[in-house]
Amino acid sequence: MMEERYNYWEDEMIEAVNRFKSSLISGRSKYFDVSEFEGIVELLLEEGDIQGSEIAAEQGIKIHPNAVPLQLKYAQILINKGHYEKSLSYLRAAEKIDADNPDVHLLKGSALLVIGNETGALVSFRNAIKFAGADLDDILYQIGSTYVQVENIPKAIHYFEKTVKVNPFNDFALYDLGFFHDQENNFEKSIKYYNEYLDIDPFNQYVWFNLGTVYNKTEEHEKAIEAYEFAYALNNEFHVALFNIGNALANAGKYTEAIDKYNEFLKAEPANDEAYCYIGECYLNIEQYSESHNYYMRAIEINNGNDTAWFGIGLNLWIEQKFEESIKFIKKAIKIDKANAEYWLTLAKINKDFNQKKDAVSALKKAARLEPENPEIWLTWTDLHIKFGEPEKAVRILQKGIVNNPDVILKYRMAVLFLEIKRKEEAFQQLSLALMQDPDQAEFIFELNPKLRKNRKINKMMAEFKSHIFL
Repeated sequence: MMEERYNYWEDEMIEAVNRFKSSLISGRSKYFDVSEFEGIVELLLEEGDIQGSEIAAEQGIKIHPNAVPLQLKYAQILINKGHYEKSLSYLRAAEKIDADNPDVHLLKGSALLVIGNETGALVSFRNAIKFAGADLDDILYQIGSTYVQVENIPKAIHYFEKTVKVNPFNDFALYDLGFFHDQENNFEKSIKYYNEYLDIDPFNQYVWFNLGTVYNKTEEHEKAIEAYEFAYALNNEFHVALFNIGNALANAGKYTEAIDKYNEFLKAEPANDEAYCYIGECYLNIEQYSESHNYYMRAIEINNGNDTAWFGIGLNLWIEQKFEESIKFIKKAIKIDKANAEYWLTLAKINKDFNQKKDAVSALKKAARLEPENPEIWLTWTDLHIKFGEPEKAVRILQKGIVNNPDVILKYRMAVLFLEIKRKEEAFQQLSLALMQDPDQAEFIFELNPKLRKNRKINKMMAEFKSHIFL
């Protein structure tokens, strides 16, 4: 019976929209009551006719100047078009007529927030909450959505969490909490809210997929695989779930299984060059270099602009100590993506192995400009100068690296370097600074120079520092 009523209402509104459109063509305005104008505006918006919906709202307000629902519709259209100040004039008029209407305050707060008046927006939002009644969870959710619009994600999360406290079954808020906690790297909370969503609706393939992605980030690869498998079971056309099962398997070090899953994905999407690259990487990890090379080449055949594939072939050739050929392929990758610090760093390492010091330094300079916070760049640069018998240059590079990078590894490396060049006092000063910053990584000095395990002073300093921690 309700469905019949709805169909009747919809038919009535379609007929009203047709009459409204014909009036626009004829240039003769026709009378519609408030509910008809509301329906006309809504249906025109659904059709994507923004201009027609705006004209309908304007005409409706002229005929029914005190009709708050029409003023709200018009204000929303103006907000969507970015006419915030004009929308506020209609919202203030609506507020005078119906001060207890939460939607008036909600829209007013939204407009104020977007134009930067957060204080005024908060006043309006509080009023919207005050008059929300049974719609409190929806009002809170809409406030959160407005904060998303102005890219204040922490505040949006705050209101979404208030939403689920009022209504634990608000699936929109649960989804957004899962999504935005993931964006903010709050992975535990993201997992929590996605699971709460799935308790309500276990058949949403996208939520299962998103959950799998978060599990991948937390290195819970088995759970990630299970989530992706649920997503794929719900829709076997959802091929990206297969692809991500492969990713999770590879991340778990199950490279052979990952290859099988990527190949299953390729049966559905044979022209996906990225999948060929991932298979190439898996073969690289299990040291099957010929197979790895072949898959990277297939990726290039599909997409000549795939920098990852060129880079992958370069890595294979480097491992095989074919330095000149390797450099050519790495440079092709760099030509496509000049801002990739990893490519420049790898180019430097290959040139270092190939005894091309000048080219290695040039590549390291590029890498350091792109990613000064990467300690591996400074460590590689240090090792380069050590290799070519330039310890003082190595010291200067490490000093520069420490200024640019807070990673304690560089301080430990400096301590070892000072010891190696017989600058003992500076070495122990640097070691003391490193131990104060992070004693847990002190073992790194023994990785650099295993002979230092027998150094009594180093062992004494480490023991003393640990004893201070436990006091």
